[in-house]
Amino acid sequence: MRENDSTQDDHAGSTASRRRFLGTTAGISAGALLPAAATGAAETGADVGTAADADDTVTLVHDTHFHGRFFDAEEDDLNLARYYTVVEDVLADHENSLFVGNGDDLAPSMLGLEYEGEHMIEAMNEMDIDVVGVGNHEYDFGAEVATERFEESEFPWVVANLLDENGDAVPGTERWKTFEAGDLTVGIFGLVSRNFHSLTDYPQEWQVLDYVEGSQEAVDALREEGADVVVLASHVSTGIHYTLAEAVEGLDAIVGSHSGVVFDEPELVGDTVISEFGDEFDHVGAITLDADGTLVDWERTDLLLPEWEPEPAVEEYDEISVRYTDEVEEDETIADIAESWSAELEAELGQTAFESEVELDATFDNYAVETNWGNLMTDTMRSVGEIGDIEVDIAAQNAGGIRGDSTHGPGEIPGTAVMDILPFPNEIEVVEVTGEQVRDYLESEVRSHPADQFGAQPAIQVSGVSYEWSGHADEVWVDNVFVGGEPIDEDATYYLAHNDYSIGNSDILSAGEIVLESGQFQGPYILDQLEEKDTVAPERENRMLRVDEEVDEATVAHDGGTVTLTIDVPPGAAEIAEESFRAVIRTGDDLPATDASSDGETVDVTFDADELTALAEQVDDPVVRLFGEYEPDQDAWDYEFEVPTSDGYDRFKLKADVSADAVLGEESDGDGAADEGADADEDEDADAGEDDGDADANADDDETDGGDDGLPGFGPLAALGGGAAGTYLYARHHSGDDTGSGRVGDDGPDA
Repeated sequence: MRENDSTQDDHAGSTASRRRFLGTTAGISAGALLPAAATGAAETGADVGTAADADDTVTLVHDTHFHGRFFDAEEDDLNLARYYTVVEDVLADHENSLFVGNGDDLAPSMLGLEYEGEHMIEAMNEMDIDVVGVGNHEYDFGAEVATERFEESEFPWVVANLLDENGDAVPGTERWKTFEAGDLTVGIFGLVSRNFHSLTDYPQEWQVLDYVEGSQEAVDALREEGADVVVLASHVSTGIHYTLAEAVEGLDAIVGSHSGVVFDEPELVGDTVISEFGDEFDHVGAITLDADGTLVDWERTDLLLPEWEPEPAVEEYDEISVRYTDEVEEDETIADIAESWSAELEAELGQTAFESEVELDATFDNYAVETNWGNLMTDTMRSVGEIGDIEVDIAAQNAGGIRGDSTHGPGEIPGTAVMDILPFPNEIEVVEVTGEQVRDYLESEVRSHPADQFGAQPAIQVSGVSYEWSGHADEVWVDNVFVGGEPIDEDATYYLAHNDYSIGNSDILSAGEIVLESGQFQGPYILDQLEEKDTVAPERENRMLRVDEEVDEATVAHDGGTVTLTIDVPPGAAEIAEESFRAVIRTGDDLPATDASSDGETVDVTFDADELTALAEQVDDPVVRLFGEYEPDQDAWDYEFEVPTSDGYDRFKLKADVSADAVLGEESDGDGAADEGADADEDEDADAGEDDGDADANADDDETDGGDDGLPGFGPLAALGGGAAGTYLYARHHSGDDTGSGRVGDDGPDA
């Protein structure tokens, strides 16, 4: 799941024009295109029980996470109407079955933004849903709206660990509920992420119980009510499930999650079955339990377009089957509902809004790396200062606020694409903060190993600022922070644009003075601005540079037409990626090396002398640094999982300072200061755009052409054509505590 962007009241009478939209579409969930996230029952010793009498079993069909969408973001044929046809078929195949949802069904999406979940309740009321566990996105439009939606539902919503100010179930929900299936009584309760105040718009006075405490209370109550089988309809992160399975007595099964993970088969941890089969419209999962809560059978149905290849697991497990969209009839009732709610939006926003010369990467990669969409939108956010006649220095966007998990272009980009990427009712605000607060904020956003289940991440997109960052265990830091290419002054003040949700939920940013309440929701405002541009070509510009290990300053040797920089091999490296090296200066301009070689102890990196000199002469005190990549040595890193683990990275990153004086003159022995006049903390070069794991990703694409596209971005707004088009990777399911990341992937990829 992702870090949710918030829900704000509608701003009537805003300063500049604002539009509300009706929305549709969704991102492709990770499971359809990526390997499954779990080791299977066979590996964990989860034996499937022997066949039982039908009346003594119950089949749980599970996983929804509709995110307020009727259609996939890129493929209309992959949609709710076909998904529900498959659900109906699975339900019909089992005499005693329950359809269990896991929340995040009302938002975020364009339709969610316009209709605040009302559209989904109409559709879900037509489906044979027995119960839904509450997700954080149900509250994207505030508690009052969520309560209205719950009360409009013809099925119950359950959440055991979220309580109101009086310690009761939150309005419109129940903490748990029992159902009759054949001869069995089945008890079902829900859980939602405990860091709920940082995920969406819950009332501050609401309480949240510890996961184990809330679960044990629910299990005990359900057993007292006569439940033979007790099941958690989960909206917490995958890693939490293993803690619950080991700590909660009497919990038979956990279905779904906050993470959008896809298992190849259910797992058995202790006496608890854990089953996760994705979200949205890619997979329908089912598990069958007997009266003892033993796993009797399971199945997973994958929905694919005709041209898509099945996952390898399809051939490995008889229980996994594929149904292609051209062979699945849409449920007529759901299709009609989807059409009635979506038609107006398509008429208004389905036309071309602008063109892009490159593919725009709005996938969940934005958690891990700088993306060209992130640069485009944050550059555009800085123009909001024109409303208040101020110049915005910096803009930032939390990764969870960039939704859709898809790529767009190159070519014509419809307005629906922008609104699908930015579906939250978040207003752009400008806050005045000190340089010290800017640095503290950037550092506060870094997610580190091993706390974050998706690996080390900067977790934001930025404009106007660049910096280096690192996120290992307790070694979280940012360095070489530059604003507009100049070293940050920690005593000076800067105008920073962000969305009101993120400002309000940051102890650092909320301490600053709000100098502009723009009245502009992000999606409509950015769409308006891009419509005026006709054509864009954003690229990655070294705004956020990952550093896993920093080695001593490079020695510099001149040899005719070349300059060779020599550095030590990092202690944690197993193999150097010789093709990955480049030099970067504080403006973000960079130069790829012409050659590199390593003897296992040192690395010699060669540049064209004239080109490297030209790079170092672009600005005074250029703060030259050398960046490269390497395969980490597993034994050198104190982690209980395989590194690098970080989504968006195939390798770790190294950095070495380089003396500009040595580049421009005589050889360096590596003992000198990096660049005279550059403060060790504040002159840090900010090249901010890490590549997404391709060894030579920046070799050609990070060069800027100096062109001006009219937006006040950091560096030219031409972009590296394309970012990774893959979906956000699934969580590693043995990670620790809930990070609240909303990707689904919410969102983690969920989020």
